[in-house]
Amino acid sequence: MRSDGLSGLGGGGGGFSEYVTAAENMVHSIPDSISYEQGALVEPSAVALHAVRQSKLKVGDTAAVFGAGPIGLLVIEALKASGASDIYVVELSEERKAKAAELGAIVMDPTQFNVVEEIHERTQGGVNVAYEVTGVPRVLQQAIDSTRIGGELMIVSIFEQEAPIHPNSIVMKERTVNGIIGYRDVFPAVISLMEKGFFPADKLVTKRISLDEVVDHGFEALLREKNQVKILVKAE
Repeated sequence: MRSDGLSGLGGGGGGFSEYVTAAENMVHSIPDSISYEQGALVEPSAVALHAVRQSKLKVGDTAAVFGAGPIGLLVIEALKASGASDIYVVELSEERKAKAAELGAIVMDPTQFNVVEEIHERTQGGVNVAYEVTGVPRVLQQAIDSTRIGGELMIVSIFEQEAPIHPNSIVMKERTVNGIIGYRDVFPAVISLMEKGFFPADKLVTKRISLDEVVDHGFEALLREKNQVKILVKAE
């Protein structure tokens, strides 16, 4: 186990290791009311819940989620559990837009209109908190601009390239920009929310494969097939 407690992040101790050791305080029991399939979503759901908990979102606030991939969809669920009112989701993929709508979000396609202007019009000034979950450089400025005066942007994704922004869009509106990496001790909270029906596996798991199919039907499928949200690997 790594000394920094980040098991599986950046190499070492990942889910495809033959053996993994973990400290006792990092192991959590799955109650009988939660299936193993549902339990497989605890870890990614923890990322989403940590993002929302670290933001300044309050019950009744509005939110925008840029990107409806696996983590973006889980952020929708975390926002619902945290009492957000209207949740706007900006996404290109038809399949992922459909999933976001199924979870109760207000879906927007950035190729159809100016989503920042539309969000400001519908919310009378912008959302309270926006969550950037795409890792696409040009989206970062849009996510900042979608918030109201004094609003907040929470960066959830990891960027592979530099993302240019205009600092005045933060300064002149007294906005806040924060980021998260992974999560802290939120597994118990995620499990409790799952028992209440949040983060449902039946809506989020889109494919089930065996371990020997993980390359062609797992990793490659996630790159090729935009309709995939979460692929569950079963060790037979």
